[in-house]
Amino acid sequence: MSLALIGLAVGAVVLGAPLVGWPGVVRLPAVLVPALILAVVVLRPWRWSASEWRALEEWTPSARVVCTGALVVGLLLFWLVLTRFRSGEINAVDFTVYFDRPCFQTTQGRPLFIETADFPELSQGGGLRHHAYWGMFPVCYLYALHATPLWLLALSVIAVTAGAVHVLRAMQRLGTGGVLATATAIAFVLNDNTARTLNYGFHPEVLYAWFIPWLLDAALRGNRRQFVAATLACILVKEDAAMPLFAASVALGLIEFRRMNHLDRAVFLVLPVILALANLGIYYAVVVPALTTEGLPAYGHFWASYGPTPMRALVGMIAHPWAVLLASLRSGFFRTVILPHLFLPVLGWRWTLGIVPIVALYSASDDPQLRLFGIYYSIPLVPFLVLGASTGALMLARRVATDIGRAALSAATLILLGALLVGSGSRGYSLRPWRTEIAAVPDALSRLAGERVVLVQSGLYPHAGYDERTQLLTPETLHNPRYAGAAVLIARRIGAYPFRADDLDSLHRLPSIQAMPGGLIAVRRPVTQAHR
Repeated sequence: MSLALIGLAVGAVVLGAPLVGWPGVVRLPAVLVPALILAVVVLRPWRWSASEWRALEEWTPSARVVCTGALVVGLLLFWLVLTRFRSGEINAVDFTVYFDRPCFQTTQGRPLFIETADFPELSQGGGLRHHAYWGMFPVCYLYALHATPLWLLALSVIAVTAGAVHVLRAMQRLGTGGVLATATAIAFVLNDNTARTLNYGFHPEVLYAWFIPWLLDAALRGNRRQFVAATLACILVKEDAAMPLFAASVALGLIEFRRMNHLDRAVFLVLPVILALANLGIYYAVVVPALTTEGLPAYGHFWASYGPTPMRALVGMIAHPWAVLLASLRSGFFRTVILPHLFLPVLGWRWTLGIVPIVALYSASDDPQLRLFGIYYSIPLVPFLVLGASTGALMLARRVATDIGRAALSAATLILLGALLVGSGSRGYSLRPWRTEIAAVPDALSRLAGERVVLVQSGLYPHAGYDERTQLLTPETLHNPRYAGAAVLIARRIGAYPFRADDLDSLHRLPSIQAMPGGLIAVRRPVTQAHR
């Protein structure tokens, strides 16, 4: 058995399982871990000579190897995300409702316009009302070339892949060696936190996975221009960029302060936080009052236990530090986020000390997803965690192995095992069969071309195109007199959030408008149905 055959077997499973439809779920670690074990058996490192071990310890990936590896990783990630999309696992909320269709609306002259949302108060308005998504505007103009949700899926993959390259370069700059640097980059891609973000399809926070490593890499190389560019890119992601930028400044200060001159300290440690706070202040003081009737951000109630407004909630958290500490200990950070990194970031604390405010703020939230660091919320932490984990693993390995090269190999093995084996169950990367219901959505909508409005179940909505007559099926649209008599497109095996599984039973019992392809069902909303 050769390495080429192992690679072909992995490729056959990864490519074939979703298309063949069997098995029903393939967890990526269940494919990669056996493949790695077989590769070790083939290579038989226990028979290597001292010179062969030394060559591995001194190995550094060339630019060609890095580019090839990035291409392979990017293609693998895109296949995983595309498969999740085609299997109906990427729901319209938030992907279609807040980003995909608003991007199309931007090209039609309505900037980030949200048509129908799962929260009625967010419908029929611009996305800037609840977040400073400045960076979405250049992204959205890709839709002027061709309107497709694949732009956003590809951007998520590019962000993670580019971030991994910068993580590798940062580790090399720190002198850890090629093996540990490569393992750190792979752990950045494979860990459960990154997987959970990519499984969501797209959210602007995924861009932090690119821009934060780029910023750290530029600072370690002393490249001020790239650092400023990366800083501005971070600020354009969202108004909360001040927090990861503060974390970056703290990490760089702890690691590089003595080697910096006065100008470097001003640029690398002070400038990012000042620019980010200015962006935050302008957004809260100017944009939010101009676009909302209450003059408050839509997520202000996330910390209502501490105060009715974000500022008063912040004061409340400062006044109750023990409550915040207890909330942090009970949050998803220690139960989910740090587990794939085997708590090694605690040893590499210089990289992770600056994320403490983020952990405290998220942990104190009344919103369960935020408090548990669900979906995409952990991605701003990942660059700091993987760098801290590698540093911590190397410190630990040097306590055991006196040889520096062997210590780096041991540290690389440890962080890869953590990323592959810990927390990689239902939350990690997986492959599922492509659904016939998903493929049938365009055909079904063409058969319903004569309908004034078609309300589409959320699991189907990402595949429904951009026609304004197709709107999201929610409890509000289902009972809104405006949509009386509208066609409703549904499917039993596809996600229906914000409805529960049995909430649509009454719709399934209605007579079908006409035969639909691929297991889809089209019914008519009763004209007499009143708003609740």
